[in-house]
Amino acid sequence: MRLLVEIALIVLAGIGVAACVALLPKPRPTRWRSTPVPRPPRPDQLVALERLVNSTTGSTVQVHAYLRPVLVEIAARRLAGRGQSLERMPASAGRELLGDRLWEIVRPHRPFPEDRYAPGVTTQDLGEMLEVLERL
Repeated sequence: MRLLVEIALIVLAGIGVAACVALLPKPRPTRWRSTPVPRPPRPDQLVALERLVNSTTGSTVQVHAYLRPVLVEIAARRLAGRGQSLERMPASAGRELLGDRLWEIVRPHRPFPEDRYAPGVTTQDLGEMLEVLERL
């Protein structure tokens, strides 16, 4: 008799576990997309700046023609916030504040490069110049 009671308890416990499992929420099936999710379009200015950075490593002519105007605009605005002007800044002050490499590019009345095939700026140089501009 005792064996029958134990078996009955085990059967009831099994039924209870099965009932609890049946009440659990069903997992949702994972759906795999056959087509990739399209990326949002990149802003035109970002694409243009990436092209600019990639092209200016080629030659000093590209730096002068394409990168210089952007750097001059940024430097002029940053300096204006400090009450200074790129146009009125003496070369010594410009070199001290902006560093030799950046000053050489943004200095007023910079002549067109004589050596058209000289290398442009490296990405490391450009990164350092941008850090200088950010600190202004």
